[in-house]
Amino acid sequence: MRSFKLLDAYIDAALKTARFEKIDHGTRVYAELRDFPGAWADGRTRNEAMQTLRQVLKGWIELQLERGEPLPRLKGVQTPQLASA
Repeated sequence: MRSFKLLDAYIDAALKTARFEKIDHGTRVYAELRDFPGAWADGRTRNEAMQTLRQVLKGWIELQLERGEPLPRLKGVQTPQLASA
């Protein structure tokens, strides 16, 4: 249970670093996590882009674990030590 709390805190901290940009003449919002290469999403609103980005980040983390790669360190947050099953 503790590892899930650490993972949730890690994801929340990562999402706080998201950068947003209006695209398509302001009709969509692009969001990215620069410390997580390839982790980006878009949506009609900032909230929609953020929700999609959360799902993308979870998948990104799973892929890192499958590859045996470390997760990026985030300032002020303990990096969860997880193992794939």
